[in-house]
Amino acid sequence: MLHAPHRSGYRAAYRLLAFSLLCPSALAATGVSVDVSRVELSVQPGASVNHAVTVTNPGTRNDSAMKVSTYLRDFVFPASGDVQFLGAGSTRNSLSKWLQFTPPEFTLDAGQKQQVRYTVQVPAGTAPGLYWGVLFFKSDTASSVASAAPAAPPSPANGVTVTYNIDVGQIIYVQVGTPTLDASLSTIGAEYANGQLNISASIKNTGSALLRAAGRAQVVDASGQIVATLPIGESVALPGYTRAFSGEAPASLKAGEYQVLLALQYAKGKVFTGQTRLVVK
Repeated sequence: MLHAPHRSGYRAAYRLLAFSLLCPSALAATGVSVDVSRVELSVQPGASVNHAVTVTNPGTRNDSAMKVSTYLRDFVFPASGDVQFLGAGSTRNSLSKWLQFTPPEFTLDAGQKQQVRYTVQVPAGTAPGLYWGVLFFKSDTASSVASAAPAAPPSPANGVTVTYNIDVGQIIYVQVGTPTLDASLSTIGAEYANGQLNISASIKNTGSALLRAAGRAQVVDASGQIVATLPIGESVALPGYTRAFSGEAPASLKAGEYQVLLALQYAKGKVFTGQTRLVVK
């Protein structure tokens, strides 16, 4: 499930970190959940598409109700690392001007569900391509403190429990018209240390469609024997962005020189192949 921290800034995060370091405490995350964390929709320029997401308060009978507010954010996938969330309208391919949702706020009792409907209205003349955003659901913050008697020293059993809420969201990809699917393989990297093999490949999405790729890498010794194989897990590259596709696995490699052979499939019948040298000392 997609998560984002509340927009309370770094100061609150530092306070929480300092509190957790100074006090024996348990941190528990709570909040609403969504039925589907990612959707892909298709629409023509000048038309609209409707969809919905179901938001649930997963609490039990004795838990409090949650007040939920809905908001839209942009996001990007950097060359490596986790997704980065941005303000709505920050990217060229943002859905912020097209997407309308209802209801913007609602209250959910424990175990209750609410369907949030949204419409994406694409203006006529919009260039074919991928447009995207994430619809977040922020629930009210609840905190519970259970402390020992004043005279008792803090301990894990009689310390503090801090409950904090996490925003959850649904990623929305909208394909307008017929985008082009094209990409280039820029670099391949290979590292081996402490019995761990790491292979990565940087791919730039030069088309206008969402690019997904996955595959495998093989390590071949000087005699031509395959001595290690590892999968390259599926990831995505947004149009105009470069993304590292990588895999990691334990391996037992002797000192010497190897060739790393890479194959990544990014569409039916479309495969990147490449190789690089790996020296183990």
